[in-house]
Amino acid sequence: MRSTRNILPWVAAGVAVLSLPAAPRALEAQTSDLLILVAPVTATEPVDRRFGERIAEEIRDALRIFPGYIAIERDDARDLIDDFDLDERTMTPIDWRQLGMQMNAALVMTGTAVTAAGGVEVDVTFVEPRSGDELPMEPFTVADDDSHEEAAAQIVGQLGQGVDYLRSLAFCGDYLASEQPMDAISNCNAALALNPDSDRAHYLRGRAHMLNEAWGDAVVDLQRVVDNNASDTDALESLAFTYAQLGDGAASLRYYQQYLDFRPDDVEKRLRIAYELTQAGRWAETVQLLQDGVERAPDNVDLLEYLTGASLEAGQTAGEVTDVAMLRVAVETSDKLVALQGDAVTPSTLSNATNAYMLIEEYDDALAFSDRALESISGSDGNGEGEMSREELLAQVHSSRATIYDRMENPAMGVAELEQALAYDPDVPNGRQRLAALKLKTGDTEGAVADFRTAVENGADANQVGNAIFSLGYNNYYLAQTRVEYGSIDLGELNAALELLDVATEFVQNMELSQQIHFYLAYGYFLQGSAYDSRNEADMACAPARTALGAFQRVSPHLAQAGTVQAGNQEQIRVAIDQQLYRQESIIEESCDRS
Repeated sequence: MRSTRNILPWVAAGVAVLSLPAAPRALEAQTSDLLILVAPVTATEPVDRRFGERIAEEIRDALRIFPGYIAIERDDARDLIDDFDLDERTMTPIDWRQLGMQMNAALVMTGTAVTAAGGVEVDVTFVEPRSGDELPMEPFTVADDDSHEEAAAQIVGQLGQGVDYLRSLAFCGDYLASEQPMDAISNCNAALALNPDSDRAHYLRGRAHMLNEAWGDAVVDLQRVVDNNASDTDALESLAFTYAQLGDGAASLRYYQQYLDFRPDDVEKRLRIAYELTQAGRWAETVQLLQDGVERAPDNVDLLEYLTGASLEAGQTAGEVTDVAMLRVAVETSDKLVALQGDAVTPSTLSNATNAYMLIEEYDDALAFSDRALESISGSDGNGEGEMSREELLAQVHSSRATIYDRMENPAMGVAELEQALAYDPDVPNGRQRLAALKLKTGDTEGAVADFRTAVENGADANQVGNAIFSLGYNNYYLAQTRVEYGSIDLGELNAALELLDVATEFVQNMELSQQIHFYLAYGYFLQGSAYDSRNEADMACAPARTALGAFQRVSPHLAQAGTVQAGNQEQIRVAIDQQLYRQESIIEESCDRS
């Protein structure tokens, strides 16, 4: 049994839309009979040539009462054959198919008759001339070349089953186009019951599964079509998209590349495929696809711009570098764009380049690109680029510059840049929280706390804010002081840590984290008191003892809120505190009274 092929196209709007195929013509929807062009069956000697002509005549007569169809008159066909200066006796099936298109035939019948064991084997095909789809027809054998009536009867009998197949297939396509996947699948199943080898039915059912987001079922149908016909571009594109949804980036890229082998220089199609890959999160595959396109069209701005953005995404996750090579691609591609476009380079390209240079820690280049981006955006007379306003674009660049200065350990400049970003767009992601963190690094604790409060009022997660403050104080100031002798503790660093940890408790609502911070505060004040005690001249000076006592007295209230965090260490601290309180009070009683 022959396989059939579907070549219904995807219709896309721009590069961002994945659409369903246009509906095939539904047979039931026709208000008049559909035309069938019946060609003489080609007889091979010793079969009489007239045998094939007589079969065609019998079928034309039979179609007069066949529901829904009517044969094109032979004289009408001959007139057009003469107009095209053809010879009916030498016409090929392709010639008849082209003639059928000219005559608006819904189906074209061609066939062969050859001598076989037991008689004459007849093998006919009914094909849709525009799509190339064939009805399921089985070869059969008749006794001799006088059995034209029997041959015609068998052909018409099989045509009835073939029409049922074609009707089910048409309804499958109609339901698919109207986004009713279950009805589409039901009709495709009916078509496959009549013609299990139908590639078109498998393709349409695969598309229905895609519409239903049943990606595993879709890949089975579409893979079968591609395996049968590696040049079916619709099936290749659908299969590649489906593999992307299944997370198999390698297979997706492989089939997209096979698809593009048929139209390698179609930039619009390549961009649309790149979009489909990015929608599935397949950034590395997107970059490869675009790089292949750039090799063929090195000066194509659309490809280069998309490649800059895609390689930037492929090289990092939430600002953390994951693939330096991808970031290098972003940098090199943005350099090409600047060289190609000069002053016409888009702000988004400059912004992407800024971020790429920042991520690979080439900060001077990052600032240089951001300067150009600010100049370009400020000098523009439009409302922005794409869905972003001019103010949002400016805010984005200033926000990136704030991050660059932060990484260059220049938080004061970072504060200035982020304040500028927030002036343009108060909704910069995490903007107020980031500003507060930068202010902490400059020593402006009061300003930082105010910004943290504003961030929480605007919807920031209070626990996240508290944890950020705690992490900054613990990692930047606290931890190092726990690893030195009491006499070597840097009290300035320790005091800064305690101030930040105390601020963190204002925001943290999570009980476990709050108890942890209170434990570190308790231990921090113990370290502070111990540092002052170690600096007490001759162990008997009044002022250091009073300062140390104040620090030690602050330990117990925080331990009381520390729950069971490091319970063993808590007990040791309590014992040490009792000893230190007694010691400092004794020093004060003796030294301060004498003074």
